[in-house]
Amino acid sequence: MLPSLAIVIVNWNSFDVTRNCLASLSDIDYPDYRVIVVDNGSNDGSGDKLKSKFPEIVLLKNQKNLGFTGGNNTGIEFALNENLELVMLLNNDTIVTPDFASSLVAVLQQDLNIGAIQPKIMFNQEREVIWNAGSSFSKVWHLTKTIGMGEADKEAYDEQMEIPWVTGCCFLTKSSIIRQVGKLDDRFFIYYEDTDWSFRIKKAGYKLVYEPSSKIYHEVGKSNDNRETFGEGNLSPFSHYVNIRNHIFIVRRYAKGVFFITSMLFQVYKLTGYSLYFLIRGRFKKLKASFRGFYHGLTFQV
Repeated sequence: MLPSLAIVIVNWNSFDVTRNCLASLSDIDYPDYRVIVVDNGSNDGSGDKLKSKFPEIVLLKNQKNLGFTGGNNTGIEFALNENLELVMLLNNDTIVTPDFASSLVAVLQQDLNIGAIQPKIMFNQEREVIWNAGSSFSKVWHLTKTIGMGEADKEAYDEQMEIPWVTGCCFLTKSSIIRQVGKLDDRFFIYYEDTDWSFRIKKAGYKLVYEPSSKIYHEVGKSNDNRETFGEGNLSPFSHYVNIRNHIFIVRRYAKGVFFITSMLFQVYKLTGYSLYFLIRGRFKKLKASFRGFYHGLTFQV
């Protein structure tokens, strides 16, 4: 008998995008699953419209936007209270294949040492091009990287492998492990929260796995189409703020000894590069946000 599965999806003013994801989930072959949609403070009525379109989903509502962490934690808490055995975080801008969940669960059940697992993720617009085929991590710089992004799919990416962190785009783990290590850390809000969660699971003695037989497609950036650009490009000043701040959180929490020194030097190098670019391009809101993120990364409690 397969374990019960909660699939947690966060929606924020994105009816069309989330609808497409839910439509693909309706065709999966996994026998025992519940889709939990967390409406993260939407002001466009999209949560209620999704419930009307897909009455089988569980709809939970946050009164305000609690970020990727807070939105998912609302769904995780529901899944734990309902005693669902597995929890999957799934981006709302993904399209899944019918066997994606059953393939992941099969591997998870085969090895009790696996704490979390992810599929192969392709671009939806170019379905033979990889968005994520696993991950790498540099201890020297505490720098995370995605394997295969932008490359054509090939045999090299068809091998299951152990990885240092699992992407929050599709992150499957066990409820028992969440009870052991805790939910997502709300201090991250968005960015690097999946890295932190992965590291906590590894610290508890589990391994993380990339499983290429499971495949989904990612509509990259679609969940952020409703963000303001502030006249300074597509990535908001707030995005730069949390990206810089949270990367320093990771360094402060996990870098040890000489690696802490080298990783902080990299943070200074990164901030210098961003600052020069923003000065040249006249993007002063992003410049200010970057310095604020750097300061808060150093001073906020982690």
